[in-house]
Amino acid sequence: MNDTWLNFIFRGGVLMVPIVLGSVIGLGLILDRFNVYRRLKLEGFAVVGGVRQALGRGDIAAAIGHLEGDESAGGQVLMETLMRYHEGSGSVQSSFSLAAGELIRKMEVSLRGLATVAALTPLLGLLGTVIGMIRAFMVIEGQGASVSPALLAGGIWEALLTTAAGLTVAIPCLMFHNLFLGRIERVEGELSRMATELEDVVRS
Repeated sequence: MNDTWLNFIFRGGVLMVPIVLGSVIGLGLILDRFNVYRRLKLEGFAVVGGVRQALGRGDIAAAIGHLEGDESAGGQVLMETLMRYHEGSGSVQSSFSLAAGELIRKMEVSLRGLATVAALTPLLGLLGTVIGMIRAFMVIEGQGASVSPALLAGGIWEALLTTAAGLTVAIPCLMFHNLFLGRIERVEGELSRMATELEDVVRS
């Protein structure tokens, strides 16, 4: 077959435009999430070493000093928690909840947009197919008994292009959306364990 992908897009009709646009948006959101998660350095969710020892002595300032230069997500959450607690802005638990909540919000940004692309593109594809099938059968009706199998087959496969395109965009978007949600759930679990550990160390 000599048709190129560009020809497929043009023959799929006007609804191929939002589907292609959705693919660009979806790819951008996926790359953005990977970049953000890489920069957040999602590790270090434990109270260890000099931080644990300083907290055991009740020396919050020393614990904060040990965390300086720690760029991991866990280190940043712990440092923000201790700074709030040291300034008297709330209990350890409330301070940790605020810091952990901010990290989760950063991880969740754009996920709703990705889910929207995953949900809309197959629907747009189905709509394009329905419209294409209606047009194909209108042409067939006009031809009457002299309709050729080639005309019938050509009209149908062109109508199905939008469904194929919509699914091609939606499947990877849905896959990565669920992948990112799983990553967030794992971080939430790590944060929950870290909160319990921090509270135990501070109380001891």
